[in-house]
Amino acid sequence: MSRKNMDRRDFLNRLGLSGLALSLGAASCGKKAQEGAPAGKPSEQTTVKIPDQGPKAGLCTIAFQDRPLGEVLELAARVGFDGVEPWGKPDHLPLTRTDAEVLAVRDKAESLGLKVSHYGSYLRLGDGQDPAEKDKEMDRVLEITNLLGTSIARIWAGAKNSGEMTDEDWRLMVEDGRRFCAKAERAGVLLAIEMHSRTVTNKAAAAVDLIGRVGSPALKLNYQILNESEDPYERCRIAAPYVVMVHAQNAGRERGETLISEGVVDFQKIYDILKPYGFKGYFEVEFVRGETYEEKVAALEADCAYLKSIG
Repeated sequence: MSRKNMDRRDFLNRLGLSGLALSLGAASCGKKAQEGAPAGKPSEQTTVKIPDQGPKAGLCTIAFQDRPLGEVLELAARVGFDGVEPWGKPDHLPLTRTDAEVLAVRDKAESLGLKVSHYGSYLRLGDGQDPAEKDKEMDRVLEITNLLGTSIARIWAGAKNSGEMTDEDWRLMVEDGRRFCAKAERAGVLLAIEMHSRTVTNKAAAAVDLIGRVGSPALKLNYQILNESEDPYERCRIAAPYVVMVHAQNAGRERGETLISEGVVDFQKIYDILKPYGFKGYFEVEFVRGETYEEKVAALEADCAYLKSIG
């Protein structure tokens, strides 16, 4: 076995993914053994059915970006979320925060019974930034991710829709992606690309194309709808093998903000598409309905209850 394959096996081991692959392989072997058993003789293998608990419910702290991060963590715990995504900009958790400040966020979350789902960074591939400066940002994103006790960092892919990308745009993006993924593999971190407008991920097929060009098991996707770009369910089907988290945004049937449960997209269907691929991540509230703080909290409670009902 090559050194490269050994390194990637070690990477998957640290993320706890190799065990999943082994268990799937064992299940497949067991099925074949049972199919080959003589008629009338029950197989010695038994199958234990584990109830599907559905996705975990998370809160992106950007939803309350005007409130101190500690206060938002307390709100998330009080409402009943399983985890949080710290917003990677001021005044929540930008790259300029010290190690001690990052650890304080992790400790605060843990004291409230919350997990950090991932770090919501704004590092952008293919933006033409000086490689030396980009590498510093890459390193800090990975450091903060590890300090937070999570294994996923959100990143971005360019600043153009996929149809506007030139050959040079692709070259820069893939070059950044390969360099960053090499660092991420060594750090035991997955990089989830935000599926967003005005980036190459405005189309799911282009997002998957980018993953293929970079060629690293560390590069994944953060799914979110983009109704003006493509059907949300087809978008999810294309992206599903690579999705490790979901921003549960929704579009209202009429103008204005909506509760996630009342929008045009059924997130139970989104989960049903992701489930066969072993999705175990978070469905996260990113923005909430309401003008006043009280209205937003009420909407947040409804959104959390809805996400927890999916399964």
